[in-house]
Amino acid sequence: MRSRIGAGIALLGTLLAGCGSGGNGQPAAAPSNVPVPVVVGPIGDAGLQGHALWDSWYDLAELGYAEEEYFVSGSAKSHADPAQSAAYTTRILVRRPLDATRFNGTVILDWVNVTAQFENAVDTLEAHQLFHRDGYAYVHVSAQAAGVCCTPLTPQVWDPVRYAALDHPGDDYAFDLFSQIAQLMKTPGEIDPMAGLPVRRVIAVGQSQSGTRLRDYLIEVQPQARVIDAFLIHADGGGVKTYPADPAVPTIQLLSEREATPDAPTVTRNYRLWEIAGAAHQDFWIGVHQVQGQGPRAVGGVQRPASADEDLHVQAGNYGEQVDPGQFVCIVEGTQFPLRYAVMAAIHYLDRWVRDGTPPPQGPRYEFDASGRLARDADGNALGGIRLPPIEVAVASYRSDLCNLGGITIPFTEPQLWQRYPTHADYYCRMQAATARSLAEGFLLPEDAADLMQRVEQSANRWPVAGARDC
Repeated sequence: MRSRIGAGIALLGTLLAGCGSGGNGQPAAAPSNVPVPVVVGPIGDAGLQGHALWDSWYDLAELGYAEEEYFVSGSAKSHADPAQSAAYTTRILVRRPLDATRFNGTVILDWVNVTAQFENAVDTLEAHQLFHRDGYAYVHVSAQAAGVCCTPLTPQVWDPVRYAALDHPGDDYAFDLFSQIAQLMKTPGEIDPMAGLPVRRVIAVGQSQSGTRLRDYLIEVQPQARVIDAFLIHADGGGVKTYPADPAVPTIQLLSEREATPDAPTVTRNYRLWEIAGAAHQDFWIGVHQVQGQGPRAVGGVQRPASADEDLHVQAGNYGEQVDPGQFVCIVEGTQFPLRYAVMAAIHYLDRWVRDGTPPPQGPRYEFDASGRLARDADGNALGGIRLPPIEVAVASYRSDLCNLGGITIPFTEPQLWQRYPTHADYYCRMQAATARSLAEGFLLPEDAADLMQRVEQSANRWPVAGARDC
């Protein structure tokens, strides 16, 4: 795997470039008015289940990472009435490099989604390859009450012994609770969940419902709290792009087709809008990891070797180049457009923006028809937006407007493929050129370009004629 990535970097990395302007790129100072909460842990194998709920379903130690759960307690202010406060105890799952020299100084705080009334760490699943290869620490934060109790897959029901101490006062206190956990990452007390690793930057990420929460936090809390250095606002509700003022710190708002609206952002400084053509609100990569990885771990308790995650990527990474029986029906996994590539690029460039002030590229806007709806081509694929290679050189229709949140993927039939790309070499060369463009534009990272081109190589089974590559 490492040798393939290295080869991809050597082949494609020289084309990687970013552009744009704006943003001060300076880490936010951690002020004294955000208290550091009390920490208990690591919790270890306590309780009925013997492990944390929603811990990694594969062995992170094999990848050089520690994974530990901690309970975090303090007094949080009400967002509606800051004069009111309430005691809380919630939990965090911390994943960090075991080797201090591998840590890149950045902690990703995932405000975990609770739309399903249990936790779903969407952006952690989307970007875990980036985290492991680049030495990020990443933290699962049970920020909201629904992530603590009271359905079968919430901590206090799943393991009432292990999680008896948890006490969430309600979502009105979630913002201050989240600020305190960010402060903990930078200025720990007696117990340091980061085990002494020097934290230079904290980037907050959240998708859908959590993205909406983070957007509200960015507008209403960040100007005073100033403990978070950058934000990834991912697929937040209606994709509202109206802000009362420029964000205080670097921010990328990353939208899928579900959030597509023609209105323009009201801010430019410290802000980038990335609208991803082909992307659905919930995608196949996330669904496969949930259904075949996270779910069995939570229900059955078996933790598999790290290689199991790589093995799962063979299926989960299908972007429509291979035919799968689930593609033609509404399934929980969702559309196969590889949104993870854009999520990883966004986090990478947010980190760079904070480090040295270099902002990410500006993303082109979606295109809309006269009625204000997202415009589509003859294949049913979206027009405009950031166009990663699988939609620019299409082998499938990505219908994000079907099946509610997930969409469906309709792969082209073999005759359709052969008419458009007579040989596999024709398809390969066009994908290679599109991949180089995405690298040069800054919306695809070299390692992910290598991954994509390996999948293109393996798609030769769809063509009867290999052809000669003259690219």
